[in-house]
Parts: sequence; C-alpha cells; structure tokens
Amino acid sequence: MKLSIDPSVTTPRNITAESLALALWYDCHPLVRRLWGIKVAQGLRVIVAIEPTLDNDDTFPSWLAKTETWVRELRSTTGSCVQLELINDLPWGGVEMDPGSVLVADLFWRDATLNQPQEVL
Repeated sequence: MKLSIDPSVTTPRNITAESLALALWYDCHPLVRRLWGIKVAQGLRVIVAIEPTLDNDDTFPSWLAKTETWVRELRSTTGSCVQLELINDLPWGGVEMDPGSVLVADLFWRDATLNQPQEVL
C-alpha cells in the first residue's frame, strides 16, 4: 500500500495520543518540513522531510547532526519505539506502507510545495 503525498488523500482518521505528541514535536522543530507518523506492529515509523542547508540544498548535515536526538525525543514524547526515516525528495508515487499499518499523523504546514495560496476569483 502506498501513502499519497497529497494531504487531502491521506488525512488521518482519528486523533490519538501519538498523533498529538507528533504534532507537538513537529511544532517545536522548524527544521522538519514534513512529517508522517505511521503506527506499525513494532512501534511507530516516523518519516520526515527536512529543510536543506542554505549553501547547497543538502539535508544530510542536519540529518546526521539531529537524528539520534530526534529519535530520543520522539521515543520519550510518544512512548513508542521509533523508527525515524529521512526522505530527501518527495516520492510522487507515494510512501510505502505495510498492510495493517495506520497513518496517525500527516503534518505539512511548513512544506511550501503543499501550501500554495488558492486563487480567488
């Protein structure tokens, strides 16, 4: 199963403690442009797209510097085992999800590619 990158298609159905914790964490981390939280059998799969560096559009320096801290914060905040993943380029075909997994968060208000102003007629 694929998770669409279009938020109008993938809106989580329920607000859970994990979705609220992920929203709070996302709100506190301006480097994170987009976040998906997916409940899986082993815990929580958190997929992020982050802001690139200003000098060369590279995300890896920030990713390498922050990953361990973010995993600890997310584990502490959600109370779940966390698998943190980075997406550099949004996959237009969608993000792979295992059968039986549940989308608990799709946070994107910092993603300028999705927050285009609507034309008023």
